[in-house]
Amino acid sequence: MSDQHKLRPQHLALAIALALGCAEFSNAQELSVNTEPPAPADAKELPRIESKRDPIAVLQTFTNAEDTVTKVVDSPQNVIKGTDANDLIILRNGGSFKGRADGGGGINVIRLDDSDGGELGDTRNFNGLYSSQGSWTLTSKGDFKEGVVVLNDGILTNNGKILGRAIAIGQLFNRGDISGHVDVEESGTFTGSGTVGSLGVNGLLNVDRMHGAPKIKGNLNLTETGVLAYEVNPDGRGETIKVGGTASLGGSTLKIVAVPGEYPLSSQYTIIEAKKVEGEFGKVLNDLAFMTPTLQYNQKNVGLTYARNEVPIESLATSNNGLEFAKNITEPQHIPEAQVPSDSVNTDVAEVTPTFNTDAPAPAPEPIIFADTSGAVPQPSTVADASGTAQQPSAVTDTSGTAQQPSAVTDTSGTAQQPSTVADTSGAVPKPSTTANTPATAQKPSTPNAAIAALLASNKATAARAIEQLAGGSNANLANATLSSVSPVSNSMLSAMRQLDSSDLNGKSGAPRLAAGSEATGRVWLQALGNGGTLDRGQGSSALQHSTKGMVLGADWALDEQWRVGVIGGQSQTRMDGSQLDGDLDSWHLGAYALRQSGPLALRLGATHSSHDGSTKRRIAFNGFSDRPKGSYDATTQQAFAELGYNLASGDFSAEPFANLGYQRYQRDSYTEKGGDAALQVHGQTQNNFSSTFGLRLAQLNSLDNGMQLTPRFSAGWKHTYGDVDSRTHQRLVTGGRTYTVEGAALDRDSLMLDAGLDLAVSARHTLGVGYNAEVGNDSRSHGVMGQWRMAF
Repeated sequence: MSDQHKLRPQHLALAIALALGCAEFSNAQELSVNTEPPAPADAKELPRIESKRDPIAVLQTFTNAEDTVTKVVDSPQNVIKGTDANDLIILRNGGSFKGRADGGGGINVIRLDDSDGGELGDTRNFNGLYSSQGSWTLTSKGDFKEGVVVLNDGILTNNGKILGRAIAIGQLFNRGDISGHVDVEESGTFTGSGTVGSLGVNGLLNVDRMHGAPKIKGNLNLTETGVLAYEVNPDGRGETIKVGGTASLGGSTLKIVAVPGEYPLSSQYTIIEAKKVEGEFGKVLNDLAFMTPTLQYNQKNVGLTYARNEVPIESLATSNNGLEFAKNITEPQHIPEAQVPSDSVNTDVAEVTPTFNTDAPAPAPEPIIFADTSGAVPQPSTVADASGTAQQPSAVTDTSGTAQQPSAVTDTSGTAQQPSTVADTSGAVPKPSTTANTPATAQKPSTPNAAIAALLASNKATAARAIEQLAGGSNANLANATLSSVSPVSNSMLSAMRQLDSSDLNGKSGAPRLAAGSEATGRVWLQALGNGGTLDRGQGSSALQHSTKGMVLGADWALDEQWRVGVIGGQSQTRMDGSQLDGDLDSWHLGAYALRQSGPLALRLGATHSSHDGSTKRRIAFNGFSDRPKGSYDATTQQAFAELGYNLASGDFSAEPFANLGYQRYQRDSYTEKGGDAALQVHGQTQNNFSSTFGLRLAQLNSLDNGMQLTPRFSAGWKHTYGDVDSRTHQRLVTGGRTYTVEGAALDRDSLMLDAGLDLAVSARHTLGVGYNAEVGNDSRSHGVMGQWRMAF
């Protein structure tokens, strides 16, 4: 061991004080049990250790000293008793005590080094405490006269009384009393409604309703690296830091933390009350998009006005649908302003005047044998005010003796970082009431919309998402999703007629009879359908996936050698899934078709009518607001087609060029969603379109040795849609908005149609088939499979 640690016990305290650069002999003597002569020269040979640079070094010096007795407690103990020597008691690996921990004589230190944390109760005769890791609660009634240090991985909650100083490199929550000075290093976090002698902040100071605001007997010193995170609330009431001495702002940062909720157009807060205020905040961080803070300074107070700014809601929209929605929001025209409670200023003077001398200078920081570093560790959810309510400061006095009115304070900062474009849409900010102990709360409008209020209280990123959610753009895709779900029904009729593709219905020509099977004049057929696809506008918020499953039953008869007629009936279920919408569609289908075969020329006609019972659910959640609007609607669709094909047969192979003219119509009734303030009133929608398809169909008839016939087939076509292909829906918020228009995925003007299948005639009367079809376009695509059974009679 080096000579610098070979110290006699009576000089250890002085050596540590010298190492910290606090070489006043009188202070060093306070750390030892007995008054001794000045330390020998070897004590002065210890290297100087700056607490902000090497916080562990002091502890290591004490730990490694020959006169230090180290005791590790790694199991529950009833009591812990130190010796008359210098004791270092380390709690780790489940170590704890139920009764009293007495350090005994000498210089004694406790180190909390268990990641599981715990509670430290009745302690006596300990000079200091290190919290190295874990979340610990301290309830000592009066101990640690040199102070405590919370290191980077430590979390300490003080519910008792610390006689000395404190250094927060990790997280320090103070609900009790710390008699000395508290240093919050750049990585440290300090919060709580307890009392401290004085406070220096290089790191993070949190003031919120859950933990309250500190009461400071002496001075508050915020440095340039310090951050004051101040919570504002929808009810307009905030916590106030009360300082018995001077509050030096030092160009520090004020970070506004807004609680989700319905904010008034303007509210006022008193952030700091002090005997004297020096300096200003260097910058203000405010992440809310539509609310802006403005600071007011005077000699004894720092006030904050939080008001609606001039930023238009539509400026944060990321899509055309969001833009249309935002432009048609009806914002509250006037909400009475929340005022600073009149009893927040100087109401506790009588109670706390004897607590400290406001005419004397703030106490100078006392030396401490412990050190610190930095690293802002997030506050754990397990460390909270069990009451759940803000603690009103009561132990600090405003020596001015008069109530300060923050609303009348002029903003003398003049700094560039102060918002200069703030517009209080409510007008001039009124002064708070002068009636003592009657706090005024924000009054809400008679018919508020909580969704709009939450939007106005959102930060920029959240506001952009909220606008898209509230716009309900996916509703505009209901039409195209429904039309895609009924397309397989028309395809089923066409497929059934194409199976009869022959220049002679009775099979007397040489062209392949695709599963005609016999001389029978009647058929029944059954098709099982499966179809799915995606409607994609290129903006993910309105993308909608749909999947359909169903069954179609058909029958047809030959009227003569050229004409054949049939009817169909079917039922299907469609499921719709989007980023903001879920939906279900139950559909019933009726239709009729006719086929005229004249030599190689075939004319195919068909029409269907479908009735739909639809339901939707939208998901909306942002900034504390959530809603699940549900819609229920009725819709109908009609489809009709006429197709002309010419069969170019050569033996068992056929190639048929074809031309198809189609019509489709969608009509949906208006409906109103059931839900909260995000519910929409959706207007009715009607859509009509014609289309043409030109393509080629190929088939090959193969006769198997067992008498069965196998026919592979394939077709491809180009489909062109005429008229207005855009899908638009008019809707509005049930409360708080005007009618606006949202657009869904447009019908593809041009798309590729594909169909492939395989038919197997297992007997003269029975045929099985399977097929695949697809429609692929720029904005949407769908794919389907089909299984078919046919019986001739």
